Amino acid sequence: MHPRISYLIYATPRCGSYLLCEALINTRLAGRPAEYFGQPQTETMLKRWGLTGYEQCLAIIFKEGTTPNGVFGGKIIWPSFEDFINHLREIPGCETLPVPELMSTIFPHLRHIWISRRDKVRQAISHWKAIQTDVWMVARSQRSSEKAVIFNYNVIERLRRSIEYDEQEMQEYFTACDIQPFKVVYEDFVHDYQETIQQILNYLHIPVPKNLASAEQQLKKQANEQSEMWVQRYYELKPQKREDPSKNLLL
Repeated sequence: MHPRISYLIYATPRCGSYLLCEALINTRLAGRPAEYFGQPQTETMLKRWGLTGYEQCLAIIFKEGTTPNGVFGGKIIWPSFEDFINHLREIPGCETLPVPELMSTIFPHLRHIWISRRDKVRQAISHWKAIQTDVWMVARSQRSSEKAVIFNYNVIERLRRSIEYDEQEMQEYFTACDIQPFKVVYEDFVHDYQETIQQILNYLHIPVPKNLASAEQQLKKQANEQSEMWVQRYYELKPQKREDPSKNLLL
């Protein structure tokens, strides 16, 4: 199915994008957004389906990610964005198109959603734990991972800085392409779950029936008491900025 409306969710690791995708899928009106565009996903599709080019991959992605009302949703983890653009340029006729024109050519009536997390330390901690356990989402019916994880301040700080760098690049991309994305902040989203989804559906111009009933939320929160202990340890180890003595001089 070729979509009539499309949107992309831009995210960094562990910012709440799985929860947002699940919420939109559960409406049964907003496509079936998932991480279709990463390099591992592309390689898997090419191998599994015996495909010879990215145009064939895209046809399968559209089929998987589009609901019967013609709405397509997809998710991009920002570090995969450059590979994603390079793959799109493999499609005949798209080799030299500027990025904004390339995107609008491939994705009809494209809209942009940017989800971020206000607390970058907790996000980095979540990312580090997921890297160690290789568990990226957990359903309510599943037991939480019991794999041992190790606190490492330097890794957590490096991941936190990487998140900030990626979001800065993302903002520069939106500015350069004159894009004003719909912004979702994870902490606000979990507080106003239904209202946020309603706002997104309005932003996408998707008609919503009065008796809309979404499927039940299945994903559960993975942060736990250990996560909070790690947050405390992070701040205990974080070097304090040295105060400039000259600022304390009385003039």
